[in-house]
Amino acid sequence: MESNARSNSLVTIILGVLFLGHWLAPPAVGEASVTKNLHVVDKAITFHGGPRFEQSETQLRMCSKSGCYEITSRIEGGRFDLQVEGPVAGARRRARITNDRVEAWQGDTPMDLSQRESQSIRDWVMARVYFIFLPFRLNDDSVWKEDLGSEMWDGRALRKVKVTFVPGSSSGADDEFLYWFEPDTGRLAQFAYSFAGNPGGLRLRRAFNYRRVGGILFFDQENWGLDGPGLTVDDISPGGQTDWQRISTVTVEAIRVSALE
Repeated sequence: MESNARSNSLVTIILGVLFLGHWLAPPAVGEASVTKNLHVVDKAITFHGGPRFEQSETQLRMCSKSGCYEITSRIEGGRFDLQVEGPVAGARRRARITNDRVEAWQGDTPMDLSQRESQSIRDWVMARVYFIFLPFRLNDDSVWKEDLGSEMWDGRALRKVKVTFVPGSSSGADDEFLYWFEPDTGRLAQFAYSFAGNPGGLRLRRAFNYRRVGGILFFDQENWGLDGPGLTVDDISPGGQTDWQRISTVTVEAIRVSALE
């Protein structure tokens, strides 16, 4: 995963999506192309196993540049229970967040968390969970979408969707996301995002090694990046990544999915 400094605004948005959605107003009047629901996103969520995901417990190992993390995700409709265990500064941390609780352990010792520390733990968990369970969060209450039509990547036409968040919903609400889906199936092919900071930048994650476990489609990710001020996802175009650097490869393994009754 990327450094904490570079992912702070991104995680803030993700947490806003998960926890602030019901408080947010729609985009400004006149933005007719921005909508809550898009058929291509609904299709993607279904194709990736949406109904299974919404009533399931998933256990897996996610490995990236910063190490390997054991993850358990339990989803029952609108209720979630997310647990992550992995390395932090040479030690081992285990953390759990639910709709209404934050818990963490350093080794076997429970951590006494202040409000600020609880938020940091939420950030740490979500930074490791959110992307591996895409596209399931793209219909959360505070997600707004825009269909940008078809775009050719590597000889194939992909359906391009821009995702934004309501201004003022978080300190990083100006960050933007793009998602590219295979039009026939709805399978997520790649996604990109901008992030603020010094110097700020862009990330493009390309999915590969798809496999379906317990009715849910999982994939690994090649993580490419370009750093610099003032960059937005609108700067991303097919064939325009000649100066980008490969940041990492994100893999998921040892996947087990159990359906909940």
